[in-house]
Amino acid sequence: MKAIGSKTLDRIMTAALQKRGMTHENIRYVVNGLIETSLRGNDSHGIRLFPIYLSELDGGRSRINANIRFESQSKAVTIIDADHALGLVVGMVAAKEVIQLCKSYGVGAVAVKNSNHFGAASYYTLEIARNDLIGISFSNSDALVTPFNGIEAFFGSNPLSLAAPAEKDELFCIDMATSQVSYSKVKYYWENGLLPETGWAIDDKGEDIAESNRKPVALLPMGGYKGQCLAMLVEVLCTLLTGTPLDHELTHLYSQPFHEARQVGHFFIALDIASFQNIAIFKQRLSKLMNLTRTQVSKPGTSIISPGDLERDTEKHRSVYGIPLSNWEFEQFQQIAEDVCLPLLVN
Repeated sequence: MKAIGSKTLDRIMTAALQKRGMTHENIRYVVNGLIETSLRGNDSHGIRLFPIYLSELDGGRSRINANIRFESQSKAVTIIDADHALGLVVGMVAAKEVIQLCKSYGVGAVAVKNSNHFGAASYYTLEIARNDLIGISFSNSDALVTPFNGIEAFFGSNPLSLAAPAEKDELFCIDMATSQVSYSKVKYYWENGLLPETGWAIDDKGEDIAESNRKPVALLPMGGYKGQCLAMLVEVLCTLLTGTPLDHELTHLYSQPFHEARQVGHFFIALDIASFQNIAIFKQRLSKLMNLTRTQVSKPGTSIISPGDLERDTEKHRSVYGIPLSNWEFEQFQQIAEDVCLPLLVN
Protein backbone atom coordinates (compact mmCIF):
# COMPACT_ATOMS: atom_id res chain seq x y z
CA MET A 1 0.00 0.00 0.00
CA LYS A 2 1.41 3.38 -1.05
CA ALA A 3 0.04 6.87 -0.41
CA ILE A 4 0.02 9.53 -3.14
CA GLY A 5 -0.66 13.21 -2.56
CA SER A 6 -3.83 14.65 -4.05
CA LYS A 7 -1.90 17.33 -5.96
CA THR A 8 0.24 14.69 -7.67
CA LEU A 9 -2.84 12.69 -8.62
CA ASP A 10 -4.55 15.86 -9.83
CA ARG A 11 -1.67 16.67 -12.19
CA ILE A 12 -1.52 13.15 -13.61
CA MET A 13 -5.27 12.78 -14.16
CA THR A 14 -5.53 16.27 -15.62
CA ALA A 15 -2.73 15.55 -18.07
CA ALA A 16 -4.30 12.24 -19.10
CA LEU A 17 -7.62 13.92 -19.88
CA GLN A 18 -5.94 16.86 -21.63
CA LYS A 19 -4.13 14.37 -23.85
CA ARG A 20 -7.53 13.05 -24.90
CA GLY A 21 -8.83 16.52 -25.72
CA MET A 22 -11.29 17.05 -22.87
CA THR A 23 -12.24 20.66 -22.07
CA HIS A 24 -10.85 22.33 -18.95
CA GLU A 25 -14.27 22.58 -17.30
CA ASN A 26 -15.07 18.91 -17.84
CA ILE A 27 -11.62 17.90 -16.60
CA ARG A 28 -12.24 19.74 -13.34
CA TYR A 29 -15.58 17.99 -12.87
CA VAL A 30 -13.95 14.57 -13.27
CA VAL A 31 -10.73 15.15 -11.36
CA ASN A 32 -12.29 17.11 -8.51
CA GLY A 33 -15.03 14.51 -8.13
CA LEU A 34 -12.68 11.54 -7.90
CA ILE A 35 -10.13 13.21 -5.64
CA GLU A 36 -12.73 14.67 -3.27
CA THR A 37 -14.35 11.26 -2.99
CA SER A 38 -11.05 9.50 -2.23
CA LEU A 39 -10.02 12.17 0.27
CA ARG A 40 -13.29 11.53 2.09
CA GLY A 41 -12.49 7.83 2.28
CA ASN A 42 -14.97 6.48 -0.27
CA ASP A 43 -12.26 4.56 -2.11
CA SER A 44 -14.63 2.40 -4.16
CA HIS A 45 -15.93 5.51 -5.97
CA GLY A 46 -12.80 7.65 -5.98
CA ILE A 47 -9.58 7.61 -7.99
CA ARG A 48 -9.75 3.82 -8.22
CA LEU A 49 -12.30 4.36 -11.02
CA PHE A 50 -10.06 6.57 -13.15
CA PRO A 51 -8.45 3.78 -15.23
CA ILE A 52 -11.93 2.42 -16.04
CA TYR A 53 -13.11 5.88 -17.06
CA LEU A 54 -10.11 6.19 -19.38
CA SER A 55 -11.02 2.84 -20.94
CA GLU A 56 -14.55 4.14 -21.50
CA LEU A 57 -13.25 7.30 -23.15
CA ASP A 58 -10.71 5.46 -25.28
CA GLY A 59 -13.23 2.84 -26.35
CA GLY A 60 -16.00 5.31 -27.10
CA ARG A 61 -18.49 4.21 -24.44
CA SER A 62 -18.13 7.71 -22.96
CA ARG A 63 -17.69 10.74 -25.20
CA ILE A 64 -14.80 13.11 -24.54
CA ASN A 65 -16.84 16.28 -25.03
CA ALA A 66 -20.43 15.16 -25.40
CA ASN A 67 -23.23 17.36 -26.75
CA ILE A 68 -25.20 17.59 -23.51
CA ARG A 69 -28.76 18.77 -24.22
CA PHE A 70 -31.40 20.32 -21.94
CA GLU A 71 -35.07 19.45 -22.37
CA SER A 72 -37.18 21.62 -20.05
CA GLN A 73 -40.50 20.03 -19.15
CA SER A 74 -41.84 22.64 -16.71
CA LYS A 75 -40.53 25.59 -14.74
CA ALA A 76 -38.91 23.53 -11.97
CA VAL A 77 -38.05 20.40 -13.98
CA THR A 78 -35.33 19.72 -16.55
CA ILE A 79 -34.47 16.53 -18.40
CA ILE A 80 -30.88 16.32 -19.59
CA ASP A 81 -29.71 14.08 -22.42
CA ALA A 82 -26.09 13.33 -21.51
CA ASP A 83 -25.17 12.16 -25.02
CA HIS A 84 -23.07 9.47 -23.30
CA ALA A 85 -20.82 11.87 -21.40
CA LEU A 86 -18.87 10.64 -18.41
CA GLY A 87 -21.28 10.56 -15.49
CA LEU A 88 -19.06 12.86 -13.43
CA VAL A 89 -19.35 15.51 -16.14
CA VAL A 90 -23.09 15.45 -16.72
CA GLY A 91 -23.72 14.83 -13.03
CA MET A 92 -22.13 18.14 -12.09
CA VAL A 93 -23.87 19.88 -14.99
CA ALA A 94 -27.15 18.53 -13.58
CA ALA A 95 -26.25 19.58 -10.03
CA LYS A 96 -25.60 23.15 -11.14
CA GLU A 97 -28.86 23.16 -13.12
CA VAL A 98 -30.91 21.90 -10.18
CA ILE A 99 -29.35 24.58 -7.95
CA GLN A 100 -30.53 27.30 -10.36
CA LEU A 101 -34.00 25.79 -10.62
CA CYS A 102 -34.27 25.62 -6.86
CA LYS A 103 -33.18 29.20 -6.36
CA SER A 104 -35.78 30.32 -8.88
CA TYR A 105 -38.73 28.17 -7.77
CA GLY A 106 -37.98 26.90 -4.26
CA VAL A 107 -37.57 23.35 -5.54
CA GLY A 108 -35.88 21.79 -8.53
CA ALA A 109 -35.73 18.36 -10.14
CA VAL A 110 -33.39 17.21 -12.90
CA ALA A 111 -33.48 13.80 -14.59
CA VAL A 112 -30.53 12.62 -16.67
CA LYS A 113 -30.65 10.01 -19.41
CA ASN A 114 -28.00 8.37 -21.63
CA SER A 115 -25.23 8.78 -19.07
CA ASN A 116 -22.51 6.63 -17.53
CA HIS A 117 -21.32 5.77 -14.01
CA PHE A 118 -21.36 9.03 -12.04
CA GLY A 119 -19.01 8.20 -9.17
CA ALA A 120 -20.11 9.06 -5.63
CA ALA A 121 -23.65 10.35 -5.22
CA SER A 122 -22.42 12.70 -2.50
CA TYR A 123 -20.25 14.64 -4.96
CA TYR A 124 -23.41 16.32 -6.20
CA THR A 125 -25.37 16.64 -2.97
CA LEU A 126 -22.42 18.32 -1.26
CA GLU A 127 -22.24 20.83 -4.12
CA ILE A 128 -25.93 21.54 -3.69
CA ALA A 129 -25.67 21.81 0.12
CA ARG A 130 -22.83 24.33 -0.14
CA ASN A 131 -25.41 26.64 -1.72
CA ASP A 132 -27.60 26.51 1.42
CA LEU A 133 -29.96 23.98 -0.13
CA ILE A 134 -30.84 20.38 0.63
CA GLY A 135 -29.48 18.16 -2.13
CA ILE A 136 -30.66 14.66 -3.01
CA SER A 137 -29.21 12.45 -5.75
CA PHE A 138 -29.83 8.97 -7.13
CA SER A 139 -28.41 6.78 -9.89
CA ASN A 140 -29.28 3.37 -11.24
CA SER A 141 -26.51 0.97 -12.17
CA ASP A 142 -25.85 -2.40 -13.76
CA ALA A 143 -27.30 -5.51 -12.13
CA LEU A 144 -25.03 -6.58 -9.29
CA VAL A 145 -27.48 -7.16 -6.43
CA THR A 146 -29.81 -10.08 -5.91
CA PRO A 147 -33.40 -9.50 -4.81
CA PHE A 148 -34.14 -10.57 -1.25
CA ASN A 149 -33.97 -14.40 -1.23
CA GLY A 150 -32.69 -14.39 -4.83
CA ILE A 151 -29.54 -16.07 -6.12
CA GLU A 152 -28.89 -14.01 -9.28
CA ALA A 153 -28.07 -10.34 -9.76
CA PHE A 154 -31.06 -8.28 -10.88
CA PHE A 155 -30.79 -4.79 -9.33
CA GLY A 156 -27.97 -2.29 -9.37
CA SER A 157 -26.34 -1.10 -6.16
CA ASN A 158 -28.34 2.07 -6.93
CA PRO A 159 -26.77 4.71 -4.67
CA LEU A 160 -28.58 7.61 -3.03
CA SER A 161 -27.35 10.64 -1.13
CA LEU A 162 -28.72 13.55 0.87
CA ALA A 163 -26.70 16.52 2.09
CA ALA A 164 -27.65 19.65 4.00
CA PRO A 165 -25.78 22.59 5.55
CA ALA A 166 -25.29 22.95 9.30
CA GLU A 167 -23.53 25.62 11.35
CA LYS A 168 -19.86 26.58 10.92
CA ASP A 169 -19.77 25.22 7.35
CA GLU A 170 -20.37 21.66 8.57
CA LEU A 171 -22.27 19.48 6.13
CA PHE A 172 -24.61 16.64 7.05
CA CYS A 173 -24.14 13.99 4.36
CA ILE A 174 -25.61 10.54 3.79
CA ASP A 175 -24.16 8.55 0.87
CA MET A 176 -25.11 4.91 0.60
CA ALA A 177 -25.64 2.07 -1.81
CA THR A 178 -28.73 -0.09 -1.55
CA SER A 179 -26.47 -3.15 -1.43
CA GLN A 180 -24.70 -3.99 1.82
CA VAL A 181 -21.40 -2.84 0.26
CA SER A 182 -20.26 -1.72 -3.18
CA TYR A 183 -19.21 -4.19 -5.87
CA SER A 184 -15.86 -2.39 -6.08
CA LYS A 185 -15.19 -3.18 -2.42
CA VAL A 186 -16.08 -6.85 -2.80
CA LYS A 187 -13.97 -7.03 -5.97
CA TYR A 188 -11.05 -5.43 -4.14
CA TYR A 189 -11.30 -7.91 -1.26
CA TRP A 190 -11.52 -10.89 -3.63
CA GLU A 191 -8.56 -9.80 -5.78
CA ASN A 192 -6.38 -9.08 -2.75
CA GLY A 193 -7.18 -12.25 -0.79
CA LEU A 194 -8.91 -10.38 2.04
CA LEU A 195 -11.68 -11.93 4.13
CA PRO A 196 -15.10 -10.42 3.35
CA GLU A 197 -17.79 -9.96 5.98
CA THR A 198 -20.90 -12.09 6.20
CA GLY A 199 -23.82 -10.56 4.32
CA TRP A 200 -21.79 -8.88 1.57
CA ALA A 201 -22.20 -11.19 -1.40
CA ILE A 202 -23.05 -14.70 -2.58
CA ASP A 203 -21.35 -17.18 -4.92
CA ASP A 204 -22.85 -18.99 -7.90
CA LYS A 205 -24.56 -21.47 -5.57
CA GLY A 206 -26.25 -18.74 -3.56
CA GLU A 207 -23.96 -19.25 -0.56
CA ASP A 208 -22.37 -16.40 1.39
CA ILE A 209 -18.81 -15.89 0.14
CA ALA A 210 -17.59 -15.31 3.69
CA GLU A 211 -18.39 -18.96 4.35
CA SER A 212 -17.77 -20.58 0.95
CA ASN A 213 -14.65 -18.59 0.01
CA ARG A 214 -15.80 -18.78 -3.62
CA LYS A 215 -15.85 -16.03 -6.23
CA PRO A 216 -18.66 -13.48 -5.69
CA VAL A 217 -21.35 -13.35 -8.37
CA ALA A 218 -23.96 -11.09 -6.73
CA LEU A 219 -24.15 -8.59 -3.90
CA LEU A 220 -26.77 -8.88 -1.16
CA PRO A 221 -29.30 -6.08 -0.60
CA MET A 222 -28.79 -3.92 2.47
CA GLY A 223 -31.16 -4.93 5.24
CA GLY A 224 -32.76 -7.71 3.21
CA TYR A 225 -36.13 -6.82 1.73
CA LYS A 226 -35.79 -3.16 2.71
CA GLY A 227 -32.64 -2.85 0.61
CA GLN A 228 -34.51 -4.34 -2.34
CA CYS A 229 -37.27 -1.75 -1.87
CA LEU A 230 -34.75 1.09 -1.85
CA ALA A 231 -33.13 -0.27 -5.02
CA MET A 232 -36.52 -0.31 -6.72
CA LEU A 233 -37.25 3.24 -5.50
CA VAL A 234 -34.05 4.44 -7.19
CA GLU A 235 -34.86 2.50 -10.34
CA VAL A 236 -38.30 4.12 -10.60
CA LEU A 237 -36.77 7.62 -10.41
CA CYS A 238 -33.76 6.97 -12.63
CA THR A 239 -35.13 4.67 -15.33
CA LEU A 240 -38.90 4.98 -15.54
CA LEU A 241 -38.86 8.79 -15.48
CA THR A 242 -36.01 8.98 -17.99
CA GLY A 243 -37.02 6.13 -20.32
CA THR A 244 -33.61 4.49 -19.93
CA PRO A 245 -32.85 0.74 -19.55
CA LEU A 246 -33.63 -1.08 -16.32
CA ASP A 247 -30.72 -2.19 -14.15
CA HIS A 248 -30.59 -5.73 -15.52
CA GLU A 249 -30.59 -4.40 -19.09
CA LEU A 250 -27.39 -2.36 -18.61
CA THR A 251 -23.93 -3.58 -19.57
CA HIS A 252 -21.44 -3.79 -16.71
CA LEU A 253 -19.11 -0.92 -15.82
CA TYR A 254 -16.00 -3.08 -15.52
CA SER A 255 -16.67 -5.28 -18.54
CA GLN A 256 -16.11 -5.09 -22.28
CA PRO A 257 -17.23 -3.89 -24.72
CA PHE A 258 -16.01 -0.37 -23.98
CA HIS A 259 -17.36 0.95 -27.27
CA GLU A 260 -21.06 0.36 -26.51
CA ALA A 261 -23.21 3.00 -24.78
CA ARG A 262 -24.62 2.13 -21.35
CA GLN A 263 -27.53 4.64 -20.94
CA VAL A 264 -27.40 5.05 -17.16
CA GLY A 265 -30.02 7.32 -15.56
CA HIS A 266 -29.64 9.80 -12.68
CA PHE A 267 -32.07 11.94 -10.70
CA PHE A 268 -31.38 15.09 -8.67
CA ILE A 269 -33.57 17.11 -6.31
CA ALA A 270 -32.84 20.40 -4.57
CA LEU A 271 -34.95 22.02 -1.85
CA ASP A 272 -34.61 25.67 -0.86
CA ILE A 273 -34.41 25.57 2.93
CA ALA A 274 -35.37 29.25 3.17
CA SER A 275 -38.69 28.48 1.46
CA PHE A 276 -39.58 26.21 4.38
CA GLN A 277 -37.67 27.51 7.38
CA ASN A 278 -35.36 30.31 8.48
CA ILE A 279 -31.98 29.14 7.22
CA ALA A 280 -30.09 30.11 10.38
CA ILE A 281 -32.58 28.26 12.58
CA PHE A 282 -32.40 25.20 10.29
CA LYS A 283 -28.61 25.10 10.47
CA GLN A 284 -28.67 25.55 14.23
CA ARG A 285 -31.18 22.73 14.73
CA LEU A 286 -29.33 20.41 12.35
CA SER A 287 -26.08 20.99 14.25
CA LYS A 288 -27.95 20.33 17.49
CA LEU A 289 -29.39 17.08 16.10
CA MET A 290 -25.96 15.93 14.95
CA ASN A 291 -24.34 16.77 18.31
CA LEU A 292 -27.13 15.11 20.29
CA THR A 293 -26.70 12.00 18.18
CA ARG A 294 -22.97 11.91 18.87
CA THR A 295 -23.47 12.24 22.64
CA GLN A 296 -25.97 9.42 23.05
CA VAL A 297 -24.87 6.59 25.35
CA SER A 298 -22.88 4.00 23.39
CA LYS A 299 -21.63 0.50 24.05
CA PRO A 300 -18.32 0.28 25.96
CA GLY A 301 -15.37 0.91 23.68
CA THR A 302 -17.49 2.38 20.89
CA SER A 303 -18.70 5.82 19.85
CA ILE A 304 -21.71 7.15 17.98
CA ILE A 305 -21.14 9.18 14.85
CA SER A 306 -23.29 11.43 12.70
CA PRO A 307 -23.38 11.16 8.88
CA GLY A 308 -20.30 12.87 7.48
CA ASP A 309 -18.09 12.48 10.57
CA LEU A 310 -15.91 9.67 9.25
CA GLU A 311 -15.52 11.39 5.89
CA ARG A 312 -14.50 14.69 7.52
CA ASP A 313 -11.85 13.03 9.68
CA THR A 314 -10.53 10.95 6.79
CA GLU A 315 -10.25 14.02 4.58
CA LYS A 316 -8.18 15.82 7.20
CA HIS A 317 -5.80 12.87 7.44
CA ARG A 318 -5.47 12.15 3.73
CA SER A 319 -5.02 15.82 2.85
CA VAL A 320 -1.76 15.61 4.81
CA TYR A 321 -0.61 12.03 4.33
CA GLY A 322 -1.98 11.25 0.87
CA ILE A 323 -4.50 8.87 -0.65
CA PRO A 324 -3.63 5.17 -0.18
CA LEU A 325 -3.36 2.99 -3.30
CA SER A 326 -3.10 -0.78 -3.41
CA ASN A 327 -0.18 -2.25 -5.35
CA TRP A 328 -2.45 -2.88 -8.34
CA GLU A 329 -3.83 0.67 -8.24
CA PHE A 330 -0.33 2.10 -7.93
CA GLU A 331 0.75 0.16 -11.02
CA GLN A 332 -2.25 1.47 -12.93
CA PHE A 333 -1.43 5.08 -12.06
CA GLN A 334 2.23 4.50 -12.74
CA GLN A 335 1.32 3.51 -16.31
CA ILE A 336 -0.92 6.57 -16.67
CA ALA A 337 1.85 8.82 -15.30
CA GLU A 338 4.40 7.35 -17.72
CA ASP A 339 1.99 7.90 -20.58
CA VAL A 340 1.82 11.64 -19.80
CA CYS A 341 5.53 11.89 -18.82
CA LEU A 342 4.93 12.86 -15.21
CA PRO A 343 6.44 11.35 -12.02
CA LEU A 344 4.20 9.45 -9.60
CA LEU A 345 5.57 10.72 -6.30
CA VAL A 346 4.95 8.67 -3.17
CA ASN A 347 4.20 10.61 0.02
